[in-house]
Amino acid sequence: MSVKTKLARKAVTTTAKHTAHGTLSKFERKPFRSLTLLATGAAIGVLVGWLIGRSGGGDDAYADPIAQAPAGTASNGNSTEHASETGAVS
Repeated sequence: MSVKTKLARKAVTTTAKHTAHGTLSKFERKPFRSLTLLATGAAIGVLVGWLIGRSGGGDDAYADPIAQAPAGTASNGNSTEHASETGAVS
């Protein structure tokens, strides 16, 4: 294991211990405030998770495909409209 990996693991462990100790200390001094913040954070997390779940998370597997016009339908010699490679008229 490299020195960089060892240092990174030690930093994560130390940060986790420090955070746990600070959280417990705050809870012992001001339990109502700690519970209020915890409940608020949980409510916001649930709301964000619910909104992401409802949006589909970027999954477009069930989206309706856009209909494409055939390539030669909108183009004639007297018109200023031009058909693109995809068949859409500009």
